[in-house]
Amino acid sequence: MEDLNSQNQQSYNVLDLVRTQNIRSITIMSVILWMVISIGYFGLSLDTPNLHGDIYLNCFLSAVIEVPAYTISWLLLQYLPRRYSMAGVLFLGGCVLLFIQLVPAYLHLVSIILVMIGKFGITASFSIVYVYTAELYPTVVRNMGVGASSMASRFGSILSPYFVYLGAYDRFLPYILMGSLTVLTGILTLFLPESYGTPLPETIEQMLRVKGIKYRNASKTKTRIKNEEENSVILKTTSF
Repeated sequence: MEDLNSQNQQSYNVLDLVRTQNIRSITIMSVILWMVISIGYFGLSLDTPNLHGDIYLNCFLSAVIEVPAYTISWLLLQYLPRRYSMAGVLFLGGCVLLFIQLVPAYLHLVSIILVMIGKFGITASFSIVYVYTAELYPTVVRNMGVGASSMASRFGSILSPYFVYLGAYDRFLPYILMGSLTVLTGILTLFLPESYGTPLPETIEQMLRVKGIKYRNASKTKTRIKNEEENSVILKTTSF
């Protein structure tokens, strides 16, 4: 029995994150999603002292705004679909950052409020993306999928100071770039599969499908899933 179990066990590595067309698409979109969210989050945090007014008050507001952001993200995860929740907070954060350039120069308070709303949306998306990514990947590669996505966010945090430095050439350039990337990422999120209310996938073949992509060899995939189910039934019956 132990030999039979060892033969049916399969080892997985990081290359399995790009093995099939479906998991490859999810991995690429997850990497982009995590990187852009990290750029927006750390970019706005590092740019807070450059805002008008008292720098200590602005930093305090930037930290306090995360409390309702985490609260709202928890409620969204409890009651609303993942895909629309993620896209909604990304659209909120990205659009308000794009609107900052339209605010007159003498309305400093309005600009600060828009920046804080943008920080609110991006912080909420940062909280949701951890749960969403874990639900998209199957059990056999879930730790590697979340780890690879988190590593991509570290690259985003490395790039974020350079977005802030672009403010030396144009004050609104960092907000335009971060807002545009955030809105585009929100659109990209709509192509991800919906995991709310569905059981977590155990194998790569059981993963939810990315929308808008035609898959080949669908019959072979179904046959492989059927064979795995039959093998699991055989293992259960022979274990007694």
